Amino acid sequence: MALRKNSNLKWNRWRFCTILAALVLFACGCPAQQSRADAKPNVLRLLVWDGYTPAHAVEMFEAQMEAKYGRQIRLQISEVESDDFFDPVRAKQVDLITISHHMFKDERSDYITKGLILPPNLENIPNHTLVLPELMQAESHTSDGVIYGVPLATGSYGLAYNTGLVESEPTSWRIFWDPAFANTYVLGAYESTYNINITALALGYPHEWIDSYDRLNNPEFKKKLRQLAVNARGFWSGADRPEDLLNASLAMVWGDSFSGLQRQGEHWEVATPEEGSPKWIDEYVLTWALADRPFMKQIAEEWINWSLSTEFQVGHLLREVRASPVVTNIQDRITPQEKEQLKRQSTSIPQQTYSEHNRNGLNLLWEEAMRGIDPERKGR
Repeated sequence: MALRKNSNLKWNRWRFCTILAALVLFACGCPAQQSRADAKPNVLRLLVWDGYTPAHAVEMFEAQMEAKYGRQIRLQISEVESDDFFDPVRAKQVDLITISHHMFKDERSDYITKGLILPPNLENIPNHTLVLPELMQAESHTSDGVIYGVPLATGSYGLAYNTGLVESEPTSWRIFWDPAFANTYVLGAYESTYNINITALALGYPHEWIDSYDRLNNPEFKKKLRQLAVNARGFWSGADRPEDLLNASLAMVWGDSFSGLQRQGEHWEVATPEEGSPKWIDEYVLTWALADRPFMKQIAEEWINWSLSTEFQVGHLLREVRASPVVTNIQDRITPQEKEQLKRQSTSIPQQTYSEHNRNGLNLLWEEAMRGIDPERKGR
């Protein structure tokens, strides 16, 4: 009897342990058996200029990342209509932003010195090796030899014309002051510095003067700038859209509206004015919100790498957004007409980082020029 009792005890202990282990596994769940649909998505928060995150590209990227890492990835996109990235970055409300080259060391934000942005791990961005050399190591986004920005696209604040209404390509910014085109052109309502740069170029001022408040604060310049604002048919804000330019003759624009205008039967082109055009370089930047989130920082770098792919640079940025690619491996992918377009844009004038004195002064000049004018005016 003692032997039988001992055998039963061993059996009961074994059964108890087995059941307990099963209950633990059931409660905790096995990774292989968990439904991906029940897993919480990993969200990357982007604050970007309009046009850089097309829905089809975002969906493809999310699917590829889920297949690669076995985790749900979601890009949360917010589009910005001004250059005020500082507050969301400081509050850690965004992870990845696009800013222009002259904003890295702007006195208002001073992103690098204040530790608000992170250097990317370029090993996670292999396409970075394809970036144009003059952009890859640009002084504007480096500090002590460390790179803080990855160029995405470049272009000019362009002189655009409606080929159905303007017989030949304009050769000078002075066309905006031609009485024949009064009330037929469109401007960016809040692009004060660019509008001022162009007015200075139209007056024949040297390139080194076009950003200087002290040089431009004179009666001749103020009169010219006021004429530009008063004679505009209408204005756009943030990004030019098809409805802003439809049926206009001329515009000062980024070019976001062109593909939409084409679908509505209007073909617009960008001229190459003899004075040159103000140039922008937009770059991806990692914010300090990713400092303690290494996996999401890697996903951000994956998205940057995706955006530097030939398919995205040519298929979307060049042909849809009408921006210039920043990579070198595209020559066999673009048409002769596109090569000519890129050649023209290479002569643009890079915008400088403004001192507080110049920035405030130029904004004041534009405010004076716009006095009594509705910036929401469309004019159709």
